[in-house]
Amino acid sequence: MSDRLEWAHTTSYGELLYPGVDIDGAIVEPGEIAVAVWTGSNGIALHGPKQQLRDRLLQLAAAVHEAPPVPWAEACIAESVDVANWKPGQTLDRALAPLPPAPALCGCGVRPVAPDPRLATCPECIDVFNSSSPRVSLGLCHPVPALS
Repeated sequence: MSDRLEWAHTTSYGELLYPGVDIDGAIVEPGEIAVAVWTGSNGIALHGPKQQLRDRLLQLAAAVHEAPPVPWAEACIAESVDVANWKPGQTLDRALAPLPPAPALCGCGVRPVAPDPRLATCPECIDVFNSSSPRVSLGLCHPVPALS
């Protein structure tokens, strides 16, 4: 996996690319189709045989649909959380507002804290949490397996 992404907003222009299209030396091969999303002069493209591309896009759409609530504000994990014994409570059906500022697990001082560690947006807090042998690991990335 690379550590670089080209970011394209959902409002970005998109188009289907058919065999023979050549963009920057990348040619859509016969038997394949590509979905391109443009970010000005650059873009991203997902390509493959039509049915596989369709299946992948549906799989990604389902992953977005089934994803846990998306935090809408930056929040740390409270330093007071008992990491070794914490386990998820009820299923999160919506994002909750951060709690008032408190000492953060990451050591960055007093910061707004997430009402549930699963809603934290601070990578440092999540690293500290996960390095403390929790029952449940947290992550800011949730993989969507490749189609087989």
